Amino acid sequence: MDEILEAAGLGQVAASRRDVDGESVIVLEAGGDGQQMWDRVRAAVPTHYPVLVHDLDFALDRDYFEFSDADAPHAPADLMVRAETIDVDARIAAVSAGRPPVDPGTGDESYDLNAYDVAPYGPPEGMVLLPRPEPWAAFAYLPSFAVAGPYEPELLVAAARRWHQRYGAEPMVVGFATGFVVPRPPADLADAERLAAEHDFFAGLTVGQTTQRAYARALLRLDHWTLFDRP
Repeated sequence: MDEILEAAGLGQVAASRRDVDGESVIVLEAGGDGQQMWDRVRAAVPTHYPVLVHDLDFALDRDYFEFSDADAPHAPADLMVRAETIDVDARIAAVSAGRPPVDPGTGDESYDLNAYDVAPYGPPEGMVLLPRPEPWAAFAYLPSFAVAGPYEPELLVAAARRWHQRYGAEPMVVGFATGFVVPRPPADLADAERLAAEHDFFAGLTVGQTTQRAYARALLRLDHWTLFDRP
């Protein structure tokens, strides 16, 4: 652990190891500029994926993962394996079939680019270093208030993997809201509209005061996302 922290220039930061269903994660106290801390660790420690969290107690609470099959193991490694087998589109369609239909709007509605920033949800309390490098693994280890749907958590792991492959999206903050950095936003409107529908599926308050199609137009211009919902 000391070598990892020294590599990121965080040797003086209070840190501990915590168990997450049989796997060890490193927990750091966050101080100062959380994004700067995340950038530093992300660049210096390629073997461990860093995630800022709003609430450390909640971040290490595994009750959230009971949404998964009660007979299936919920350890992060098991969730990662099951995520590999999921057809994201088919599963979203199956869950959506039991929900009221969504009016996506016309796309001409207004939107506010400043409404999609994770910062207003509060400063992070800490950082968790996951014992693997995949960004989408964050959702196998950490619960998120952003996602309150009654489906298996490995579905979000699978979706986040696809978002990373398509857009380079990486979860930076997981907690009261979930913030991604996005180096490659969708390049065309049809793709952005599909992505907006996925965000709305997982976190129904993400779109905000506008419509899915208007939010899709925002996604064409955003280099960050903030998924938000309430249980």
